[in-house]
Amino acid sequence: MVQALFEQLSTQLNFLLLSQRQMILIAAFSVAIATFATNIKKLDVAFISIMLLVYSLAVGITAVVDFNNYIEDVKNDTTNGTLEEDELRLVNRSKKWVYFTYAQIVIITILAYFFIKFRNSL
Repeated sequence: MVQALFEQLSTQLNFLLLSQRQMILIAAFSVAIATFATNIKKLDVAFISIMLLVYSLAVGITAVVDFNNYIEDVKNDTTNGTLEEDELRLVNRSKKWVYFTYAQIVIITILAYFFIKFRNSL
């Protein structure tokens, strides 16, 4: 069962890491749009950058919730018996990756806060 769990866990972890990358790319694109909005003095374009930051947060939160649900499902799966010690260690190690997503969510939230706070300076 270790190999099957490893393959499933790898797929789920890759999804989480790709979501983290997507969060960063969307946030970077949002910053570029905000810079453009400042240069052309258009508030509606600045609103688009804030919407992109909110979308980036939604992607990250959804990925974390899905990954945590998967981890809980694996731990609670009693149809295959209890997890072996190696499997449990593997699951617990993989669970630590969500903290990087939490950090990104906090950083993007702070960025969105400052965008909203200083948008009137356009």
